[in-house]
Amino acid sequence: MHHFPRALLFATAALLAATNASAGDRCAFGAFVQEDDPAGLNLRAAPSLQAHVVGQLPPTFVPADSPGLPVRIAVDVLGDDAGWFHVAHAHDAEQLTGQPPRALPAGDGWVSGRKLTVKSQATQGRASPDASAAAVLALGDGDSLDGDAIVAASHLVACRGRWALVELDAARLPDDVRAQLKVSTGGPSGSTAAHPRAWLDRLCAVQETSCDGATRNSPRFAVAGEAAIAAILGRLRIPLPTRPWNSPASSSSSPPPAAPANPPS
Repeated sequence: MHHFPRALLFATAALLAATNASAGDRCAFGAFVQEDDPAGLNLRAAPSLQAHVVGQLPPTFVPADSPGLPVRIAVDVLGDDAGWFHVAHAHDAEQLTGQPPRALPAGDGWVSGRKLTVKSQATQGRASPDASAAAVLALGDGDSLDGDAIVAASHLVACRGRWALVELDAARLPDDVRAQLKVSTGGPSGSTAAHPRAWLDRLCAVQETSCDGATRNSPRFAVAGEAAIAAILGRLRIPLPTRPWNSPASSSSSPPPAAPANPPS
């Protein structure tokens, strides 16, 4: 595998997504399919219930010995359109299910945001997709909003860049979590005390553990990005680098600049 500067990897990945996406696409993070119907979730060719079904995304897997640890299909979110989300690169977590990977659609498509949820390591949800916006959602103990109860009781409403607008169904939370929930006035449009909404960043695309809050650090994104860049450079007849960027360099070389921990949305 050839190695490339992380900034180049994700700048190129963003360019590829923009090239292949429709005019409304403007998001880039990982989300999870939340579907209980054994038949799975329909993946459609366009953001409409009347659109052609191009595949099915499997339902949430609930291990018989660990019913409290559901395993959801993960997808990359590319954009949104009136409550529908353009998704691609569906993948299973067979290391968690203990089963062979489930059959998945190979291409992209659209699903309702009511069937998608996210995991955020932010400690506050905000009124708009801006780190300086007013905080309108938090837990009283200051915990991050990536707990299983929060993830299971939330769904996607909209997205912008690496931010997701989520709606939380407070009635679905366990009593101890609901008691810790702090909802402020001035939330996004449609927010209520029973169904508060907030914009979340620091989205984590890993189900089984925490990550550093940047979806781009998922190993799967890095591998896919390197493969895409290698293909592009090959077509352009540009020589590929042979030294890993994180290996010792000569005194005349300097390492590439580090990508910011939280890039602006």
